Amino acid sequence: MSSSIMKARKAQRMAPYVFISPFFLIFGAFSLFPILFTFYISLTNWTLDGSPNFIGFANYAEVFQDSRFYDALLNTILFMIMIIPPQIIIALFISVLLTNGRVPFVGAFRLINFLPYITTSVAVGLIFGILFDWNFGSVNVLLGKLGIVQENINWLGQPWPSRFVVAFVTIWKYFGYTAVMFLVGITGISKQLYEAADLDGASKMQQFFHITLPMLRPVMLFVTITTLIGCFQIFDEPYMLFTGMGASVVGGPEGSALTGTWLIYDNVFGSLARFGYGSAIAYVLFLFISMVSFVMFRLMNKGEEA
Repeated sequence: MSSSIMKARKAQRMAPYVFISPFFLIFGAFSLFPILFTFYISLTNWTLDGSPNFIGFANYAEVFQDSRFYDALLNTILFMIMIIPPQIIIALFISVLLTNGRVPFVGAFRLINFLPYITTSVAVGLIFGILFDWNFGSVNVLLGKLGIVQENINWLGQPWPSRFVVAFVTIWKYFGYTAVMFLVGITGISKQLYEAADLDGASKMQQFFHITLPMLRPVMLFVTITTLIGCFQIFDEPYMLFTGMGASVVGGPEGSALTGTWLIYDNVFGSLARFGYGSAIAYVLFLFISMVSFVMFRLMNKGEEA
């Protein structure tokens, strides 16, 4: 066999690896390397003052002794309870409404429904900061004219009202994305199932609970898991609400809006500049998110596996 034929065959065998190599190079440079380097940083005491100083797992031990970390976890769990059910219910209602064939200008409504998701977080934070302002906010003015409240509510200055505002803004911003997921799932359900149900005399409500919801189970699982993960990543909305108006209240009043991501930001990019400790918090949160997501996935998928 001539050398030219051998070279041609070798080049042919190497061709697939050459074509897929850009993906692995980009993945390694922008995903794998930052992940591994972040883990290395988490094992060091690194600030802007000097080079990294290896300290082992001391940062991780400090994380589990940090009261602010537990406050952030508690706030995140509260946000999950306040955000996930309403967001899914509202998005599911809108998606069903927009697919029943009776709503005019469906395309325009779908666009309006999705606009909050593509609105920048800076604009969202500033707008809702003005709406919920204690002194001249439109929300307090409206509630006062309706006779619901006798005096203005300090929405952004008290713990529970602050949590409510953060949850409300998050739902408003992301329910459009969730509705799109449900819209895709509903349009994928066979029309023959609904036609057969009509022939059997099933009402629209019965069709919803016995056809739409069961067929949306995979989408519901995806939406729930992604929304749960998103609750652990909440940062832009509370950060802009409590710092966008010129003030600088880390975590909101009494730390009521402090999240894990905000805690990482405060440690890494705040006055402390503790890169190692912030990286350790990030890895602990990653493990916690993975554990909670796995448990939620198993619980929601339990009936299907059986």
